[in-house]
Amino acid sequence: MTTIHHMKRDEIEAAMKEVQLGFYQADLLPGSMAGVETYKCRLKAGALCRLKSWEDKAAAVFFISGKGSVSEGDAFFAVTERAVFCPEIGGSDYVIQAAQEMEFLLFVQEMSEEDKKHYEMYHIVLPWFNTAANWHLYTEGFRNEALKSYACLHQYYVSRMSLGEVVGPGNAKLDPHKHPELFQWFYGLPGTDPFLFQAGEETTDVEEGDWICIPNETWHIVSPKKDNDFVDYVWFEVVVPGLEMCPYFY
Repeated sequence: MTTIHHMKRDEIEAAMKEVQLGFYQADLLPGSMAGVETYKCRLKAGALCRLKSWEDKAAAVFFISGKGSVSEGDAFFAVTERAVFCPEIGGSDYVIQAAQEMEFLLFVQEMSEEDKKHYEMYHIVLPWFNTAANWHLYTEGFRNEALKSYACLHQYYVSRMSLGEVVGPGNAKLDPHKHPELFQWFYGLPGTDPFLFQAGEETTDVEEGDWICIPNETWHIVSPKKDNDFVDYVWFEVVVPGLEMCPYFY
């Protein structure tokens, strides 16, 4: 049974479809986790796209490259560096406009009735925008400190989603770890050297523009292939329903 589900950059490019004028989208490993959708998106310079805010789905946009803006209602945010945007749940459609060609990842999580109940109890104010300059640096005991880990969207801020970026030179301490409650996805960001991803007994090379997924309860480790290789990737996580570890769920 395959543990690592891998979609190479060439496969993603082949899956790109123009869904609005100047806006292209590829479905990334559809069906990896029930109720979760993940997309790679490209918006041509000068184009805009209008995306839906659902009543029953949480969403997050991770801006990879390019410059432009994102707006929802009266809220307007300039995209000048890597950033994360979360639209209001059940709000108006939001608009992304590209001054330069933009690439971004779109994450969507269907909300259960339990999710909606807990969302009413606790969530950040939406729409919400956070830039790389304001991401939180955190440490992990299994990783060399030369590789910087940043939290971009904290768990339970918006339903069961969270995401972050790992960037820098150095070698990981090869101590696999696992998350009993988390499905995880990883994307090789522009400029990264190829890196190794090991999950269970499987190992695969991940390159810039590749997308992979592993289920919860999977021992895994991400490491550079050589000392001082430059690694840059984004991770996305969703808590499995019923395995929530947040006090607001009790």
